[in-house]
Amino acid sequence: MSGPAVRPGRAALLVLVGLGLLLAGCLDLPERTHNGPAPGAESLTIRTADDRPLDARLWTRDPSRLVIYLHAYHRTQRDWWQEAARGAPTDPSALTVDLRGHGDSGGEPNDFPLMVDDVQTVIAAARERGFVRIALVGASMGGTVAVLVAREEPAVTVIGLSVPADFAGLDALPAAREIAPRLSLVATREDLSARESLEQIAKAAGLDRSRAVLLPGRSHGMALLRGESEEPTRRLIQESLSRAWRLSA
Repeated sequence: MSGPAVRPGRAALLVLVGLGLLLAGCLDLPERTHNGPAPGAESLTIRTADDRPLDARLWTRDPSRLVIYLHAYHRTQRDWWQEAARGAPTDPSALTVDLRGHGDSGGEPNDFPLMVDDVQTVIAAARERGFVRIALVGASMGGTVAVLVAREEPAVTVIGLSVPADFAGLDALPAAREIAPRLSLVATREDLSARESLEQIAKAAGLDRSRAVLLPGRSHGMALLRGESEEPTRRLIQESLSRAWRLSA
């Protein structure tokens, strides 16, 4: 016995509703936000090679040393603002940037290879301003992007927090081998994916335990700068930056 008939108009509506629910479940896009001003920072717009705007903030201190902070997927540069604003007038300058398709930057959020090119463009813009010694600090996806950028930028040091060895096809392992003397990583033991990635990268690059640090807990990315993981993470960052400035002096 057949069930009740469904009018064609209602059937089409049900299909559309079902498709909408399916897409809502499959699409996992970052929320686009408006950053506004950051206290003490200069607002910058940097144009990419394909003429997309990248929204950035610059805290100018030391005119020759610069730390560029790269955020995680689904996040924005605002995550790093408090960290970037820290420091005495003689400390390195700091720059944060919304990666392609995130925050107030243009482009698509899943164009991951283009993010690598974009960060090289940011570095070029920084050098035009006189910064000659540059380090990248990246959280999660931002760390993977940083590793790939540093392969093309021989004078750049990378400090990565919970860096994936492979993020959506961005394979960090070959690049990590090439930049090993300029690479430091930190992750937590119970953040299993990040732990496995750290172990893979450390093995590929031959990093010792002083530059591939596993901490207790399950914190990921920026969360490493809070709670019990904060002190050892900050120590790793500071030691890595001090080494970077000596190498590039």
